Amino acid sequence: MASGSSTSAAFALIWLALAAPALATPRPAISPLHGYILGRFADADNRLDDAAHYYDDALKADPGDLTLQRRTFDTAVAAGDEKLAVELAKRLDAAKAGDSTTALVRLADALKRRDWNAADAARPGLADAGYAAVVGPIVEGWTLYGRGKTDEALSVLDPAKFQGFARSYVTEHRALMLSAAKRWDEAAPLYAVLLTGEARAVVRLRVAGAAALQAAHKDAEAKALLVKGGADPVLDAALKRLDAGRALDAGPTEPRQGVALLVARLAGDLAREKPVPLALVFARVATFLSPETADTWLITGDVLARSERPEAAIAAFAHIAPKDPQAGLAAIHRAAALSDLGRDAEARKLFEAAANGPEATSDDWQRLGDFERKLNRNAAAAADYGHAISLATPADPPGWMLYFLRGAAFEQSGDWGHAEPDLRAALALAPEEPTVLNYLGYALLDRGLKLPEAQTLIGTAAKLRPDDGFIADSLGWAYYRTGQFAKAVTTLEGAARLETGDATINEHLGDAYWRAGRRIEARFSWRAARDLSPTPEQGALIAKKLDFGLDVATAQAAQLPSAAAPKP
Repeated sequence: MASGSSTSAAFALIWLALAAPALATPRPAISPLHGYILGRFADADNRLDDAAHYYDDALKADPGDLTLQRRTFDTAVAAGDEKLAVELAKRLDAAKAGDSTTALVRLADALKRRDWNAADAARPGLADAGYAAVVGPIVEGWTLYGRGKTDEALSVLDPAKFQGFARSYVTEHRALMLSAAKRWDEAAPLYAVLLTGEARAVVRLRVAGAAALQAAHKDAEAKALLVKGGADPVLDAALKRLDAGRALDAGPTEPRQGVALLVARLAGDLAREKPVPLALVFARVATFLSPETADTWLITGDVLARSERPEAAIAAFAHIAPKDPQAGLAAIHRAAALSDLGRDAEARKLFEAAANGPEATSDDWQRLGDFERKLNRNAAAAADYGHAISLATPADPPGWMLYFLRGAAFEQSGDWGHAEPDLRAALALAPEEPTVLNYLGYALLDRGLKLPEAQTLIGTAAKLRPDDGFIADSLGWAYYRTGQFAKAVTTLEGAARLETGDATINEHLGDAYWRAGRRIEARFSWRAARDLSPTPEQGALIAKKLDFGLDVATAQAAQLPSAAAPKP
């Protein structure tokens, strides 16, 4: 990037950058440095489109800066700016500054243009990536298929040549390719294998498997395969098509769509635990390759939402057509993203529309309840969970989670009379679930009810989950409430080591130290609790403990509960 600006000019540009987030339309950069600074601020604010725009402005003024080219490329991919990403991928690779991500973007561009030579040229660039062992052969297979060399492609996609998770991916794409080639009798058995393994929950594969059976004139088997997948809007739509004699979606018909499904699945698998940056790369490339496929946008939106980029997630979900079978699911995801932005009125409309719709499910009412609980509207949440329970059937009865959520909502709203039966119902269904054991035990403990049972419940939870600091806190507090102060101190010290940043645990430890006669240590723990963002009520009580000691503070604040029950 060009340099030489004076210090005062740089500070002036930073001042302009600080004002940029308030603008509805990105202002043009007045220099490379200005564009770069505006881009950094937009990037930090998760305004990916604006960031890509500013970096591109800076790059136009200083096109030879490889560092800026790379930052602009990465931002363009994250923002979904396909044209800019492709342009920069080519420039970076030409300058020998590319990597597997630039190769992947060039590969996507080549597949879209059906330029098989360019696709073959881009594929070796994936070799430095950990996923190349899966992506490489599948891309090679689809490229060969695009050239009309189906048998050669299927030879590459031979599951017997692969092990572990790679075999599952290869088996999936062999089945999809056989369907694309209309070799239905060969495709159907492969789908059957996939749907009895780890891919059994992948709805699009179930539909593709049913499509292969339908095309092979086995409608009864196709219907059974769809029904076995359970309640799902995509499967319901497929069943209606099948009953009407209309052809089901057999999956990709050309290489770009096949590779789109590959990288979309990789994105979903990578983001299952946490939204790693590579997951977003794969998801965005999937939308480049197959923007007409709802799955690519759902996965992209989900990765963006989990990466704390709700605005970009909402934009991704908007690409799913209102009449698409997955439009309802997209609306729910959009509602969650709106809620993350604090746009609760808009989110509520979407959650309520799903719950009050003609085909509302138990899950729709549970999501509405979760939304209400997030806003501390616990009585409303309990009613919503009740609707969810009422929609259960003998074939699909409510699980422990719904009773637990309703019981916890009743408890948080102060309705213990209705809370306890639900929490006990959850415990009856899941007698070794630590969350239920701990919650019920703590709720009893906090009310001074059935203290021996409360201690037993929490003790069982602690044995089942010994590394959970919050359950250890509950057990330590049970010892405290039953006068076992030495045990309370030891247990609460362990809880504080497991959860160093929790105000309640440190307050409890301070109380236990005080009762054990360790007054100096008590004040250290209370100070730690005070500095760990306690609730206003809790903070006021801690301040009194620091000023007057435990006994006077407790007497002055006798009307306050010693601690809130743990939230689900």
